[in-house]
Amino acid sequence: MRGITSLHLQQSTSQRLTQVMQRAIGFLQMDHADLAGFLIEECVDNPCLSLTIPQIGPDNPETAPPEIERRAVRGHWRPSFLGSGDEVDLLAARSDGLYAHVVRQVGLVIRNARERDIAMVFVEHLEPSGWLGASVVEISRQAGCSHAEAEAVLKRLHGVEPAGLFARSLSECLRLQLEEAGDLTPPMARLLEALPLLAEGDSAGLLAQCEVEAEELAALVTRLRRLDPKPGAHFEDAPELRRAPDLIAERDTLGQWHVSLNSSTAPRIAVTAIEGTEHREALSEARWLERTLARRNSLVLDVAAHVLAVQQGFLERGPMHLKPLSCADVAEKLGVHETTVNRVRNGLLIQTPRGMLPLRAFFARGGAEHRDGSHVPAEAISAHIAELIKTERASRPLTDKELASRLAERGLNVSRRTVSNRRRDSGFPSAAQRMRKMGERRDE
Repeated sequence: MRGITSLHLQQSTSQRLTQVMQRAIGFLQMDHADLAGFLIEECVDNPCLSLTIPQIGPDNPETAPPEIERRAVRGHWRPSFLGSGDEVDLLAARSDGLYAHVVRQVGLVIRNARERDIAMVFVEHLEPSGWLGASVVEISRQAGCSHAEAEAVLKRLHGVEPAGLFARSLSECLRLQLEEAGDLTPPMARLLEALPLLAEGDSAGLLAQCEVEAEELAALVTRLRRLDPKPGAHFEDAPELRRAPDLIAERDTLGQWHVSLNSSTAPRIAVTAIEGTEHREALSEARWLERTLARRNSLVLDVAAHVLAVQQGFLERGPMHLKPLSCADVAEKLGVHETTVNRVRNGLLIQTPRGMLPLRAFFARGGAEHRDGSHVPAEAISAHIAELIKTERASRPLTDKELASRLAERGLNVSRRTVSNRRRDSGFPSAAQRMRKMGERRDE
């Protein structure tokens, strides 16, 4: 009997440990949007937990609190002041790109000449974030039209891509994106009306406002946090990159790289001890969540800092300077399991001076040997091919054989077949197709 009881206790303990480990592992796979939804659900049932979720918005003035760490990126770094100018040029190019894009969209959605003139006044007041920088009253006055006419044109402009442009408020910006995606359900509409409660982490208030159960509220919050409060800043990015980053990589005044959690998106919890034996389990769970979240944040920063230290050439000089890097390499350096690193890198976005990138973009494998003995990953070879194609003479496109020859001149021995595959994967047509396209443009 004692043996059976002991066996049951061991099984129960083992099952509990397995469940705890699975929950801890789940934390590693969550980005900040997932975390916000998960923690909202936890706070509903745990009176010892309180949650702070930074307000979504294009200009969040919140600074990083003491508990949000950052890591110095250690590596063989040499000071370079070219980066500052490149970053300014990059921002300027993006702003020009946004306005040129919007003007083209106006021509597609508005055919009437008078309405197009009114639309161009709206475009003049479009901020880099994608928000409207003046009231409709002021714009109607400048355009010499009635308020009703201006409102009608604005409604048309709300249909341009990406969704959320020309919004007058955060709620409208998010609503436009949800409408475009078909996700503006009645509970989601009520959540939009309760954004201040969300920022306060008031889970009870949100449940009452949205009229849903805790699990559905968590899903709503996660969906909302994945929207882009600055649709103008990332309009050229792939859809999965159109949200606020989880990490930020930047250089300090001395030129040292640092990586930090994005304090404007990272949810934070606080534990409050409540007297009474009935709250003992809740307090224990709250403290476990606090410790696990802290470990998750620390591990994310450790992984990101090591990855950026290896890939500083990529950060400073572009994708042709990517180095081979695998999850196993990072795991060995940090003393963790390879699957742990794989979970951390998937889904996280990092803001860099070169734009927003998924963390997995810094991991590169395959490729070819350079004549100096170093290994060049496939992604870097693709970047070399892209550069050669973009700088070729339009009247004389380079064939795959000629591209292979040019790569050989750079010390990269790559077969013509490999060049062809990398070219296609990068979205470039063949030399014959590029020549044909050039001829079509001449005929237009």
